[in-house]
Amino acid sequence: MAVDPRKVLPTKINLIRLRRELAMMRRIRRVMEEKREVILHYIISMAGEYVRYQREVYEEIERIYTNYYLGAAAEGLERVKAYTSPVEGSLEVEVSTRTLFAVKTPVFKLDEGSIPPLSLPAGSDPKLMESILSMRTILEKLLKLAEYEESIQRLVKELKDTQRLINALDYVILPSYQDAIKFIKLVLEDRMREDFVRLKMIKRKMEVAK
Repeated sequence: MAVDPRKVLPTKINLIRLRRELAMMRRIRRVMEEKREVILHYIISMAGEYVRYQREVYEEIERIYTNYYLGAAAEGLERVKAYTSPVEGSLEVEVSTRTLFAVKTPVFKLDEGSIPPLSLPAGSDPKLMESILSMRTILEKLLKLAEYEESIQRLVKELKDTQRLINALDYVILPSYQDAIKFIKLVLEDRMREDFVRLKMIKRKMEVAK
């Protein structure tokens, strides 16, 4: 998109065209700058939400594992392994996208039917039962946390791409247009001076001839 002044014919038509294109590039830069500010706002806002949500989820995970370890200690590791070993299968997650200011971000939804059943015998330790039930309910929160992380990463990538384009406009594209316009103006001004001098000489010769 940059312009090489040495390869542009110094004509009035090209001067008009380059001035129009320069004005368009400046408008594009303003749009890119607005886009950068909006994306940055989204990142800051989402990062704050992510930190708060992460703290809540981690505290809940800590409670779950505390109960699990207490329950496993009460039941005995061998009995806990006997409860969990028959469980097979894997979780399934539906992935879709949403758009945040022209940036596609992921949406994760857990297929609850893919959660393997786990039944504990009557009389099992209450803390063990509570931890297992809590583990099933926290899966959605973990997916939400993953949504935040992936969305922030994609927004940061878009922010970097936008900043690179702004830098290219500032340091390469806009200066090249300005240099080309300046070059054409200098050439046209030189031609005008030459034409003016030539016309004066012709006029003088015509007056001498008379």
